[in-house]
Amino acid sequence: MTGALTVTLLFGAAIGLFLAFAFLFKRERGVGETLLALTLLTLAIELALQCYLRTGLYRTFPYLLGFDRSLPLLYGPALYLLAGAATGTIRRLRPAQLVHLLPFSLHFLLMLPFHIKSPATKIFLQEQFIPGVASIEPHPAPLFIVKLLVLLCYLIAAFVAVGRHERLIREFFSAIERYELSWFRLLLLVPAAQIVILLATIVTYGFFQPGFVRVEMPDGYFVALILFIVTAGIQIIRTPGLWRSAVDIETLFDPPPVDQTDDGDAKYQKTRIDPALAEQYKKRLLAYMDAERPYKDPLLTLPQLAKRLNAPAHHLSQVINGLVGQNFYAFVNGYRIEYAKQILAQGGPAAENILAVAYESGFNSKSAFNTYFRKQTGVTPSEFKRSAAKSG
Repeated sequence: MTGALTVTLLFGAAIGLFLAFAFLFKRERGVGETLLALTLLTLAIELALQCYLRTGLYRTFPYLLGFDRSLPLLYGPALYLLAGAATGTIRRLRPAQLVHLLPFSLHFLLMLPFHIKSPATKIFLQEQFIPGVASIEPHPAPLFIVKLLVLLCYLIAAFVAVGRHERLIREFFSAIERYELSWFRLLLLVPAAQIVILLATIVTYGFFQPGFVRVEMPDGYFVALILFIVTAGIQIIRTPGLWRSAVDIETLFDPPPVDQTDDGDAKYQKTRIDPALAEQYKKRLLAYMDAERPYKDPLLTLPQLAKRLNAPAHHLSQVINGLVGQNFYAFVNGYRIEYAKQILAQGGPAAENILAVAYESGFNSKSAFNTYFRKQTGVTPSEFKRSAAKSG
């Protein structure tokens, strides 16, 4: 079993190194690809060090001993920075972001006394453990818990960033498929599972193996690292340009007026709209939606609609959220579904092809149309069409 696991870890390290260098040497590489490459490289090194330990190579070359203890503290920050790149909040790497290396740096400083020991002493401490007398890490059990907490905090921050992004795109886009981060949520489930594994390890050591047993990262943690590497690689290969969702969102905010740049005007941008003006915008909006059918444009965005209505986008957003009670995505797609229902209910040549009905209604894919139609009506477009034909 140990030999098979070592081979598996080596395989994972090889895949991680291959993907990392593939992204690093990519001709057009954005911050997302760079961060992912560095993350995969770190994980590959961590897996390779596990192979180094499990095969006993450290007895021949002990100079890498101890480095595996600090590397897990890079994992959480990497997840958070990846979330920033995926959501667009991190568009370039800045010196200020080096603060996320602080947990790793502090742990490395704590490990310095071990790193400067003689090779023979390092080998002895790797193979022996006497609490308070002989150990690789000072206070290994508390540091194990610190590593868990660092990963947990950064993982929560990553989930919060993704959640905010997904709320944001629904405020500005009428079609969100290319901007959704469901692939990244899937990726974050791997470290979430690792946290469960680490918690189980703490419970196991605390209740069943107290005393003179060193707390080690469990095998499941490293298997999950391989799963993370493989999942990331598959997602990137299957869907090139995954980071494009981070490119356009900031451009949807209202640009500051050229002749209004003082602090007073900036403060006004954040104030709520006057109720009487909001009611005017609502009437104008609903009339325009019925008369001009802008929802038939599959790429319609909030700023585009605001421009057609000659209204500030942030005011229009307040109207849709406050007076209509929906976000922009739900508001526009509600109109699209109602228009599609009219076409399907009328029957005839226009209703023959479901894909054509989807395009005519403003959806840019059959899958998105089917999903939202069923969500709104409880039936598929085909079922609705058959029901309407029987009723007619």
